[in-house]
Amino acid sequence: MKLFHDVVRNSKDGARNLYKGALLFHDKKGTTLASSATFYALITVVPFLLLIVRGIGYFLGNVNQTQKYLFILAGKFFPEVAPQLLITLQGMIKGPLFAGTQFTILNFFVLAVSAITFLNSIWMGIYFITEDKSILSWWRISKGFVIIGITLIMVLVLFLLPPLIIYVVKFIQTNVITQFFYENFDFLRPVLTFIKKINLRKSYWLKSNFLHVSILIIYFTVLYRWLFSWKILLKEAFVAALAFSMSVFVGKSLFWIYIYYVRTGLMRNYGDLYTSVVGVIWLFYLMCFFFYGACVCHVYRERREIAARKY
Repeated sequence: MKLFHDVVRNSKDGARNLYKGALLFHDKKGTTLASSATFYALITVVPFLLLIVRGIGYFLGNVNQTQKYLFILAGKFFPEVAPQLLITLQGMIKGPLFAGTQFTILNFFVLAVSAITFLNSIWMGIYFITEDKSILSWWRISKGFVIIGITLIMVLVLFLLPPLIIYVVKFIQTNVITQFFYENFDFLRPVLTFIKKINLRKSYWLKSNFLHVSILIIYFTVLYRWLFSWKILLKEAFVAALAFSMSVFVGKSLFWIYIYYVRTGLMRNYGDLYTSVVGVIWLFYLMCFFFYGACVCHVYRERREIAARKY
């Protein structure tokens, strides 16, 4: 019963802070911050994608397969009505990607510096939300390189985790050692029985977006704590990351409603560029969702600072 009351209390507290975050997003003109970040995202997206593909491709040993799978992953976070932007970006990076330039520390650094421009717009957005001048210190450049590193790790996990899970499940299902553990260790029997019953071809968990959403939530939990210099708790960053991730996938599902009402005008005004424009609009919404999560983090941070001053 106590656990139930704790869950209800924490849920109400989280909902209240999500609402306060929405109010803060409105007061701080979050859409304007999102517009600025979207602009910088568009002008730095090519070097940033090259950085990710070259970095992960160097580790996995196959740049071509890396860039193909990266855009398949990206498609999971873009509405089906807006594929052209991703196709255009994929075409843009193929030229410099296969131009013969080898992966070196120098070109990694050059690409990372280009990506820092986008991250600088993120830092400025966090500053306008929090009004904390320490955010604009020169340390933000070093912290930006850490963010790039975290991003590369996240993408690498997205690449490696599904096949690793499949390999482990198949190994447990077919290996004779499994039967030995099943017969001699009673406490492992329920777990092994569950794994044996998994049908990899029909597994909803592997085929759905659940795995990607889970990794995305973990990534943004770490990212939000890092952006706020560890001045919020892990569970508070988790609430913000959950709000962002759920906004992305709910928004992706509902985006067609918006397109339904503006499709005719966009097609008349932009012609063949229609789907690219839709992709940019979706990118703007992604940045809105991100800064909304940042506002939720700031609500938690302010509450913590107020409580500290009282004591």
